[in-house]
Amino acid sequence: MSKKINLDEIKEQLRFVRPKTKEALKNYISLFLNVDVPDFTLTKGHSSVMDYIWFAFAADFEMPDYVKETKQNADCVVWASRGGGKTETAAIVSTLDCVFKPEIQIRILSGSGYQAGRMYDYYQRFIHLAYEDMIRETREKPVRRTYFKNGATVEIMVQSETSVRGQHVHKLRCDEVELFKKRIYTAAQYTTMSSKGYVAAREIISTMHKPYGLMKTLIDEASQLNQPIFKWNVWDVIENCSRNCETCPLVEACEGRAKKAQGYYKIDDALTQLERAKKSSFAMEMLCGEGTKKKWGTECGSRLY
Repeated sequence: MSKKINLDEIKEQLRFVRPKTKEALKNYISLFLNVDVPDFTLTKGHSSVMDYIWFAFAADFEMPDYVKETKQNADCVVWASRGGGKTETAAIVSTLDCVFKPEIQIRILSGSGYQAGRMYDYYQRFIHLAYEDMIRETREKPVRRTYFKNGATVEIMVQSETSVRGQHVHKLRCDEVELFKKRIYTAAQYTTMSSKGYVAAREIISTMHKPYGLMKTLIDEASQLNQPIFKWNVWDVIENCSRNCETCPLVEACEGRAKKAQGYYKIDDALTQLERAKKSSFAMEMLCGEGTKKKWGTECGSRLY
């Protein structure tokens, strides 16, 4: 008589098996963190959300071919639309790092207290879903800090002079960097250090809120240094659409791409954003500047592109 398969036992065995491909990592995140990460792009020249997660996670195990020549660090820039899941994605990567990378030290700097709170909420939700037994201690004052039994640590802090001084860390994730004060961001560049087999990384994660702000400068610098830039807009995370394109206010920008989409961002929400905002604002915040020269006119500050 065959033994009955215990799915809970199988899941428990898989919990600490490190995913070794991007597809395996996507499936792992779906199974244990209950997030279906978009792994498609509908905009030419863009990346998928999963591309960034795989890069950040795999850098300490097997650096992707296209960055092997600059393996001295795993710096990157994430330029994504409003509602594009930037903060949740950074929380996913930080959780996975702590689970599979013993003694890793991670610092997440947020552009505001509100952003720090959102990051902490996402991160704690993932911990409670699958990894509570790995936690040694959690502190919320004066800094939100989580200590794992394997020696890994995550700090979530609001950008400040204090937050960029002191102990070096392996990974620095700057969430919503467009809100950073320039002097604090500059000081943060000295925060990371490679050790224990982990590659130092400074990850810039933000929407570009204005044409000539800090984020624009950092994207230009990343291009000059040949650092990876992971860029996705609303079409790269949008849900599948069955609407009639001929009557849809989004058709000018969408061009029917949402018919092929597999994401989570609601069509109704995108329509609401367009209705409330000027085209220039929608192009900057939701499209990452796409179309500012052609269909969306010159009101967006087209010198940016």
